[in-house]
Amino acid sequence: MADLLIVTLGPIQDFIAAARRSRDLWFGSWLLSELSKATARGMAEECGLETLVFPGVSGLWELQPATTTSVANKIVLRVPDGMNPAVVAESGRSAMRDRLHALRDEAFGRISQPFFELKTARAQVEDLIELAWVSAPEQGEHGYQSARQKAEALMTARKSTRLWAKVPWGAPVPKSSIDGERESVLHEDLFDKVGKDGGLTPEQVRVRYGVGKTERLCGVGLLKRHGIRKDSQGFSRYAHRFLSTGHLAAWPLHRKAKGSTDPELLAAWSKYLETLEKGGVDLREQEIVQGDGWKHDLFGRYDGSLLFEGRLPELFEEVADPGQRESGLRKAKEALAGVLEKLGVSTPLPYYAILRADGDHMGKAIERQESFEAHRELSRQLDKFAQSVRSTVEGTFAGELIYSGGDDVLAFVPLHKAVACARQLQMDFRKCLAGFPVSDESGATPTLSAGIAISHFMEPLRRALHLAHEAEILAKKERNSLAIIVDKRSGSTVKVTGAWGTLDMKLDDYVALHLADAVPDGAAYELQELARLLEGAEQLSEMVKKEAKRILGRKQPEHGAKQNLDRKVFDRLAEDIKSLTVGDVADRLIVARLIAQAQEESGEPFVPFVTGDPS
Repeated sequence: MADLLIVTLGPIQDFIAAARRSRDLWFGSWLLSELSKATARGMAEECGLETLVFPGVSGLWELQPATTTSVANKIVLRVPDGMNPAVVAESGRSAMRDRLHALRDEAFGRISQPFFELKTARAQVEDLIELAWVSAPEQGEHGYQSARQKAEALMTARKSTRLWAKVPWGAPVPKSSIDGERESVLHEDLFDKVGKDGGLTPEQVRVRYGVGKTERLCGVGLLKRHGIRKDSQGFSRYAHRFLSTGHLAAWPLHRKAKGSTDPELLAAWSKYLETLEKGGVDLREQEIVQGDGWKHDLFGRYDGSLLFEGRLPELFEEVADPGQRESGLRKAKEALAGVLEKLGVSTPLPYYAILRADGDHMGKAIERQESFEAHRELSRQLDKFAQSVRSTVEGTFAGELIYSGGDDVLAFVPLHKAVACARQLQMDFRKCLAGFPVSDESGATPTLSAGIAISHFMEPLRRALHLAHEAEILAKKERNSLAIIVDKRSGSTVKVTGAWGTLDMKLDDYVALHLADAVPDGAAYELQELARLLEGAEQLSEMVKKEAKRILGRKQPEHGAKQNLDRKVFDRLAEDIKSLTVGDVADRLIVARLIAQAQEESGEPFVPFVTGDPS
């Protein structure tokens, strides 16, 4: 009699989201996928690849360390008759531990031992991952389906009954700056003596320990900072694969400058770099490597955050002489202004997008798979989608994939491409899952809901990740939907949500209007204020809509001739106000304006989605 075995690794989302820098996020998500791969490989080696349901890989080589395969934290396997599920699960645990220890020891081997509590750090990492497993025997006419249902119920109960053991490393020291959960493993003497006689300089602290002069990190945080993926091995200690949030915000300008041969622009950029170096800035710290041999035509390997004036004071913090620091900062600002002038912008748009997506009705789709073979085929299709996400995000839309496992996606995407990228992912997902209806009556198949957070690059990354999660939850309320949350440093948070084929198409329409300078910026904010003032006054809805039309009727495009809003544009917006609320139209115009600004900054032509059926 075969047994169905389900294994889960945790924590997942909390561990990934615990990040102050994009590097923390980048390595943490990769680490969890590597541990899931190792677990699946260990169990498959014990009882055969053909027993694996999730992940739906075609060969054991896909589960080897550092392959591009992404594996979710849930592994399902059919244990053959005569084998003990507990033994198989322990084989997975052993393989996972071996991989974790190898990555941990490799990372900690790069940290200077003075001021570093290695024993405590190792213990904290050892306690990081909880592996839980349950199994159920296949019995009766519907053996496989019955076993899966029992195992799922057992796993739900198991997750609610975690035993908490006393940790061996408690001490009266500061907690980690990343999440505040574990004690710092860096001695306070390290920070007390920074910049003083006998102490390290701030630069030495950053290079040797991977922290700022006010940061405290636990063993898990240091693993994220010092761990190296195989595809980034061999780079100098100053180079890194991960992208800063400033670099993400600079994506449109990077695209605009790509291929530029303007001698004046090249001269301005060279002068800027020279000014930074003369001012005491170590430019090696500003390098970024996006894959083997990557180099931008103009900016070289330098981080895009160098294009933002607001970042400059941070770069000059470590210049000891106050006079040199002040002079260097002033000259750097002047040199940067020269670069931006040649690029045709005064102030770059400081916003970037985080995309999160998750499958809808997957439970129902899995529930309908009555046999091992059918369930495995569903798994193969999910794996096919997950493995295609990287080429979509990074190839088609020039983004950066953080995590893709099963039906879950987390990625950084250029602001002006975020909606199009999310739309393409949901279309690909529906195509892969087209053969798995969730009900006999409707014939509907699983869909993908996506949330997009648009944040200022100088806001904490943890907050941006929280907003992306909030947007995803908002989208999944209705399912098969898109939700966007804009968190501007000034003004209130803006939220828009709607079904695929509706909201995304309307945003395309509004972006096109903004790019054509056919709709004034001020109209959206006046409509938003009108909606806010009369919120809850449903009895005045018709009066509100009339006032909204009056506002639109007297508005003119920002840069256009002195004439009233084009009649066709007025009619389209008035019709939207009639079918939606005034607030909804205002919020969609505001979101679209931000996307349009990024589109203008990129210099790329805007191509609205006009073919196919995204819904």
